Amino acid sequence: MAFARLAFRVLFILLLLFAVIGLLLPSSTAVERSIVIDAPPAEVFPHLNGMRAFHAWSPWSAIDPQTVYRFEGPEQGVGSRMTWASGNQQVGQGSQEITVSIPEREVETALSFGDKGNGTATFVLEPDGGATRVRWRFHTEFGWDLFSRYVGLMLDSMIGAQYDKGLQDLKALVEAPPVAG
Repeated sequence: MAFARLAFRVLFILLLLFAVIGLLLPSSTAVERSIVIDAPPAEVFPHLNGMRAFHAWSPWSAIDPQTVYRFEGPEQGVGSRMTWASGNQQVGQGSQEITVSIPEREVETALSFGDKGNGTATFVLEPDGGATRVRWRFHTEFGWDLFSRYVGLMLDSMIGAQYDKGLQDLKALVEAPPVAG
């Protein structure tokens, strides 16, 4: 009986610590990566401003060839939308829709990962001489979800490498010589 009381007290203290520490953690997090592409913003922007165009270089597109994608709305600009469903946990299911489109400057998308949460991805284009610096940022709010606040501590290591890969693929796509036809 004394062991059960001790075990209960230890468990209670651990749960209390988990909650108190969770409340002290940030209620939001952001991940950002950038790259310089040797092309003006006008040549980079179309690759960011439509979900079909984004899908062509997205780092998640090649992870699971069985993923089902659906594209809706306009080809480019606000309302361009993509949904996906995959059995692979790295890809999962969700949707992404362009909510802000400022030609040659910025594209913002709303992301929904179902019960795993929501977020905002933003692409900012900054002229850099004759080139363009592309900043890709993901931001999400956790509110009072303490478990997600702990996950937020690892978010950069979870998606940062994918953002780097995606930007490298975007750079290669934009900088590729035109195909003779």
